[in-house]
Amino acid sequence: MLKCSVLSLAFCLCTIATSSTHAKRDTLVMGFKDVAKGELIGDVNNNEGLYKELYEKAAAKIGLNLRIVRLPKMRIHTALSKGLIDFYPGASFSKGRTKYLYYLPNGLKTKEVLVSSLLKADITNMNNVSGKLIAGPSSSKINWDTKYDNLSIKVIKSPTILVVIREIQSKGADFYVADIEMIDSYKKNNKIKKYSGIGIKIHYNAINKNFISMYFGFSRQSSFYSERPNPRFIETEELSIKNFPTLITKESVAYKLYLALQELEKDGTTKRLYDKYHKNQ
Repeated sequence: MLKCSVLSLAFCLCTIATSSTHAKRDTLVMGFKDVAKGELIGDVNNNEGLYKELYEKAAAKIGLNLRIVRLPKMRIHTALSKGLIDFYPGASFSKGRTKYLYYLPNGLKTKEVLVSSLLKADITNMNNVSGKLIAGPSSSKINWDTKYDNLSIKVIKSPTILVVIREIQSKGADFYVADIEMIDSYKKNNKIKKYSGIGIKIHYNAINKNFISMYFGFSRQSSFYSERPNPRFIETEELSIKNFPTLITKESVAYKLYLALQELEKDGTTKRLYDKYHKNQ
């Protein structure tokens, strides 16, 4: 398994590029940023977690191995745009990234929740929120002050749940938007029964009322990917996962990986893995 530090970036990308030029490869390359994300994946020196186990199982179903590359997020996306990395395991939709990513459901379900201090009343609509929102430098929430008039943004380099809690407790900020799996894993690892005990409140319906599919982003430049024009694409409508100018071909390895992930979801493997990493047994 390949783990790359910032200093070894050039070597790692050359290694990936060399393997990518061969007509036949036996390894899928998954890229992820160089920080931990709860129980989904460890820090830059530790790839263990739900993503690794899930995608190893899916890759094995189609006769491939899995290699994981860890780099700063922007460099991961640069490598994805060049096809040097095959896919990102959990990708939020971005119009800008559609130039090089194709989005497919990975079988996991997710939703975003709002974290605040205990003093905040129940929030079920972000339009009613007023205060300072924490966001990472590459977060899709960094421009939410233009989306919601009463929000201002506080940029923090690595907003882990622990950092967020400290900021909220010290009144340095008011809110943070977290994926529910981050909340679940923090709760499990710290044996927390009620968040009120550590001075925070979780607003489960402030952003998403229901769980939604999580997607993985596959590089459109990868040798494992191929596509064709989408005859049902409507140019006058907004670009989205469902209204995309191209369709992935069913012969591609990327599509086969998607089918393998769907099988794991249907037979209950994906849920068992989620519960293993995120629920108190």
